[in-house]
Amino acid sequence: MVMEIFLRLAVVFFAAFCSAAGSKHVYHTPERRSTGASFGATYFVDGQYGNDSNAGTLQAPFLTLTKARDTIRSLKSSLGGSLPAGGVLVQVRGRDYPFLSAPFTLTQQDSGTAQSPIVYQSYPGDAPAHLLAGAYVTPNMYTPVTDQSVLNLIGNGTSVVQVNLKQLGILTYGDLATGSLGNCNNNKLELFYPNRVMVLARYPNISPSGVWQFMLTGKVLDTQKSFVYNSSRISQWKNTSTLWLHGFWSYDWADNYVKVVSVNTTLSAFVINNVTTPPLYGFLSSARYYALNILEELDAVNEYYVDRGSGILYIYSPPQDKGCVSVGSSVISMTGVSYVSFVGFTMDCSRGTAVSASSAVNVTFSNCTIGSNGGSSLSISGVSGGNQLSLTPGFNTLKDSSIHDWSRWKRTYQPGLSWSGVGNSFINNTIYNGPHSGILGKGNDCIFSGNVLRDLCYEVTDSGAFYSGRSWISGGNIVANNVFMNIITTEKVYLGSPSVQAIYLDDQMSGFEVINNTFINCYAGTFIGGGRSNVVTGNVYVNCTTAVHIDNRGLTWQPTYCSTGGMFSQQLQSVNYTQPPWSLHYPQLVNITTDHPCVPCYNLISGNIYCRVKQFIDFNSTIATVQWLANIFNNTQDCSVLNPPTSLTTASSASSPTTASSTSSPTTASSASSPTTASSASSPTTASSASGSTTESSASSPTTSSSASSPTTASSASSPTTSSSASSPTTSSSASSPTTASSASSPTTASSASSPTTASSASSPTTESSASSPTTESSASSPTTASSASSPTTTESSASSPTTSSSASSPTTASSASSSTTENSASSPTTENSASSSTSESSTSNPLTGAYNPTTVSSNLSSGTREECAWLVSVVMGVCLSFIMTAVFNGL
Repeated sequence: MVMEIFLRLAVVFFAAFCSAAGSKHVYHTPERRSTGASFGATYFVDGQYGNDSNAGTLQAPFLTLTKARDTIRSLKSSLGGSLPAGGVLVQVRGRDYPFLSAPFTLTQQDSGTAQSPIVYQSYPGDAPAHLLAGAYVTPNMYTPVTDQSVLNLIGNGTSVVQVNLKQLGILTYGDLATGSLGNCNNNKLELFYPNRVMVLARYPNISPSGVWQFMLTGKVLDTQKSFVYNSSRISQWKNTSTLWLHGFWSYDWADNYVKVVSVNTTLSAFVINNVTTPPLYGFLSSARYYALNILEELDAVNEYYVDRGSGILYIYSPPQDKGCVSVGSSVISMTGVSYVSFVGFTMDCSRGTAVSASSAVNVTFSNCTIGSNGGSSLSISGVSGGNQLSLTPGFNTLKDSSIHDWSRWKRTYQPGLSWSGVGNSFINNTIYNGPHSGILGKGNDCIFSGNVLRDLCYEVTDSGAFYSGRSWISGGNIVANNVFMNIITTEKVYLGSPSVQAIYLDDQMSGFEVINNTFINCYAGTFIGGGRSNVVTGNVYVNCTTAVHIDNRGLTWQPTYCSTGGMFSQQLQSVNYTQPPWSLHYPQLVNITTDHPCVPCYNLISGNIYCRVKQFIDFNSTIATVQWLANIFNNTQDCSVLNPPTSLTTASSASSPTTASSTSSPTTASSASSPTTASSASSPTTASSASGSTTESSASSPTTSSSASSPTTASSASSPTTSSSASSPTTSSSASSPTTASSASSPTTASSASSPTTASSASSPTTESSASSPTTESSASSPTTASSASSPTTTESSASSPTTSSSASSPTTASSASSSTTENSASSPTTENSASSSTSESSTSNPLTGAYNPTTVSSNLSSGTREECAWLVSVVMGVCLSFIMTAVFNGL
């Protein structure tokens, strides 16, 4: 008896230990500790009451971050190049920390290690520490305009005030610059106020609703030098010596600035300095533009003008609030840094890119707000974030942060987040209010999960909120569980259609996985521009013109990229793609030059839901499946996602801006070569709803009837709620499944809330058949199941199978975030995959059903709760194992 009790206890605690160890995925995030007690050394910085001659203690803090950095350097030197065990924490009080002459600069010598990271953190309980590259302008600095020459230009001076910048010590104001495609040579001073977008005095003015207004070029007299204007107001301007024009001169996705040399009032024409400021791609008629930097047009709220000679800042009717004048080029500059974190900061008011990190490894930005800057907000660029040739991951992370109001000068190709590298994570961020792309770049094996991208691309055409293009070797990237909202052009365009995409895989970009995202009010949801081997599954599209686009540009107007010796061949050779590690990590690339090289082949479009969408696809599905070898099936029109029944039980919400990823563990549960898969060769059946919704399923996918040998069976017309026969029950998830999407540490999910193999009803319509895809596993958002025609939200139930989700041979299992279906058993209240109980709903509200706050990104389940659940499950498993062991013991 004693031996029996001992065995039971031993098994219970052994199982608990194993389960808990497995549930805690260690991710090399240097800010893993939250209290100074865990660190080997802690310093304090107070921008108001500190002094750099102090010791850096809580009672005697430093004044500047630079002093803290230099102290860490000295500490490392005194320890022979090492840091104390546990690392160094710098706690920064909630003050202002201006970087006017130079950014806060970190280099390789400022790195930590995995065992001794360096963490810069806003002091807990304080307001976020404010790192800025500017100086404040306050209402007590405003004085009335008295210069009569100025009053003669602006007319009524009572609404205009002035600030003497020289008296503030600001002596450089920067020059306006032309800018080229993707290049912003901006160093000009800007003015920012909280919640106000300030612009240089311009004509025409921005509308009261915030929409930019433009003029159109008239007859072009010289494509590089001159064109006719169509406004008589321009001829009345008295002083045009400072006048610039900003326009989209040939394409509505490419802008730049030109300096006006003279205004020919006889011809009503501008003459441009085409030597130093040539128009990008030349002038075309009917191109939109506006005039700026002209004092006599200082006539509207939110406008300002800088006299670069006198150093006087003029502001039209400024708010009685504190403004910021940008002085420095950036806030933080990092090169070759590793194991460094910034936690809880606000970073803004820079003339260029606010934060840059190049050649970085294990660098983390967490709970930060970055915005109000002239260029990009955050750039992780160069050979950053790992090595592409060796496919060594960088483990850099941006999480739980907000990026907003960037690209203030150059309006295109200055994204909120610029990225490259290998194995980096961008988790649970909100990126909003940008005229062009929110996220732009390319790399390998990077994760974009739980982010909200909204109000983007509103000023351009042919652009993407998430943009990546021109590569066969940038594979393994996952865009999962994100929300895209209001990705539409709101400003009238004239040189192209208003086509902007939420996710834009441009110019044959290949190897992306777009999984379980929600698209609301987007012109186009997912755009595949000639690329191959892209996966688009489990997504929800609402109020979109087009849900999914694929074209064959490699066979038509862009064959040089994919032909022998072209751009893609050169890329492949540069990474030795036929040799390890590339041949092992991306085996599909080994024969790519002979395997339909210019064909947009092997794209998978399945298990998606759409509602109020003009067209789910805008290409010929027969051509796509037969000639392009695409798999297109099980895509369903179902508007129940807009208002799912309250009785519906789901484990996570695809429309939630954050789903199955923990803020403390931005890693993915996916394998290196294929993080998530949406179709399974072992699943012979696909589902379509009989409730009147439109379903796309594979024409060659047989719907099997109930059979003892079949793992899934079809429901008959008279019994639509029977998923499988008593002799062939389906199970919740396979123990051999290599990928489970309900792990708390995984930001991606792949399988459906409904059974991955659900049968279609006799009356269910099927369209968009794919001859090349006989098998499918339902995606995370698929609402279709084998239920009766009378129910828009369908269920599968089986008396012998209380919980059904995926077959034993399915490679991926998970519950969907957006699925409107549940699998119910008459004998069991349990629904869905039990593993998904650890997947959290992160949004405060489902944007499809209620009030939505996109800036709130939080997890409903803390890591502690997940660990408690893991222990509970493990204990139960241990008890079961103990009884088995006891039975064996007694038998012996």
